Amino acid sequence: MTVIAASGLSVERDGGDPLVQDVSFSVSPGEMVLLAGPSGSGKTLLGKAVSGILGPRSTLSVTGEIRRYGTVGYLFQNPRTQLVRRGVRQDIAFGLENVGMAPAAIEKRLEAWAERVDATHLLDRGIDNLSRGETAVVALLGTLVTEPDLLVLDEPLAPLDERNRQFVLDVVDELRDRDATLLVAEHDSRGLLERADRVLLLENGQITASGAPGALRSDLREAGIRLPFETLVGLERARTDESASRPDGGDRQQ
Repeated sequence: MTVIAASGLSVERDGGDPLVQDVSFSVSPGEMVLLAGPSGSGKTLLGKAVSGILGPRSTLSVTGEIRRYGTVGYLFQNPRTQLVRRGVRQDIAFGLENVGMAPAAIEKRLEAWAERVDATHLLDRGIDNLSRGETAVVALLGTLVTEPDLLVLDEPLAPLDERNRQFVLDVVDELRDRDATLLVAEHDSRGLLERADRVLLLENGQITASGAPGALRSDLREAGIRLPFETLVGLERARTDESASRPDGGDRQQ
């Protein structure tokens, strides 16, 4: 069973310039998939395409098959762009108002989700008074209250200071505890690699590796993905052990 599946998905500019090329993958219920790739690799385009929000654009064409078995919520790379009202509480309620939910039901769901992600203290704030990390959480709350089957996060940690990074990661932990289904696009895997069930490595618009986080550590490093410190230490230790096991006890000579 899958929540979303893409087969042969490509995104091209008019004239045939490929941006995402022949990508196929699926995400299962309750799974957290890290879509890792350097800047410019096509992560945002791929995330928007599978979410169905790329929209009709005269300069882009989308081909291939995307099957969605449920609803998809999306957090933009710049979360401020998806906030449309001046107050936090009013903005979070916007999506539910659009589908005709009763005010009492909206308030109940809004309060419940804010409590789950420890954001109740933000509800009566003004949008313009939020930090970058708080803005990301508010934008995320506006998506969470719609209770999508899949949540796509586009670089949710960049650029955040350590306090706000941890704030967002705490929200991810809460979602993981509730078996939420997540597709997270990032070039900085710190804090995410150890939380992911599976990693897709996207380079130049193509998936070049896929598998468990531990199995892709070297691939991620070679692609320029920022890795957790302990992962780098483990890779260096493995390289040293391999070197020591050679007959000459050193690096292979060319």
